[in-house]
Amino acid sequence: MYKTIFTLFAFCFAPLSFAQSCESNANALVARYTVETHNARGDQQKRLELWRNERVVAHRYPQTQITEAWEQVNTSLIKPTRYFDAHARAIEYQPGEKVHGKSETNWSFRNQLFSDELIATMTETSRTGSGCNTLITFEREDNGTRLTLIWQPALKLATSFKAESAHQSVHWTLTNTEFDKQQIEQFFAARYAYQSTDFADIGDDHTDPFLTRMVHQGFIEKGASGYYNSDGDALQGGHQH
Repeated sequence: MYKTIFTLFAFCFAPLSFAQSCESNANALVARYTVETHNARGDQQKRLELWRNERVVAHRYPQTQITEAWEQVNTSLIKPTRYFDAHARAIEYQPGEKVHGKSETNWSFRNQLFSDELIATMTETSRTGSGCNTLITFEREDNGTRLTLIWQPALKLATSFKAESAHQSVHWTLTNTEFDKQQIEQFFAARYAYQSTDFADIGDDHTDPFLTRMVHQGFIEKGASGYYNSDGDALQGGHQH
């Protein structure tokens, strides 16, 4: 598996100009993942996309047509925006605004899907490649669940992640990575053009059918966490890997 993952990334990375630095590649990219879950209830496969454009990052969930985005205003403030792609609508939050008692502060978690804090708790077990193509395998045992992360430090990107226990296994696989700046800018520009509503104003508008429907479904209910799992479903508490 290790060799397969490395070959996959090498294929994606090869067309890039060698003049481009690792850092510039990491700041503007789209990474697409499949998330496979196997347990007693059966097998499921979902998709997740990570979009980066300098100080803005987005997680897109194709199955629910929801995109969660975060803008790094400064080292301590992050501005969240939730996009409902099927409706061309957006809900904006102010930087530092608390949702369900929590304000957004962990940029590495949003920018990388796997936070610096998590990686710091894991043990490096092997490493291959060099320079921009270095891959590091990290492992950790966590309450009966074995975590295995194959990490590309140059891009701050996971190429594989497994969480395996006696009852369930979850496997994230990087299927595609692209560095087309125009495509990335178009992705964000399309969402910036959506009709936007400030989160603080939602309770004052009882005439908008879209807002009413989303409140009833729990996606923009006051007090909801604002976080989503890999299915794009709203969670009632903070979401961490």
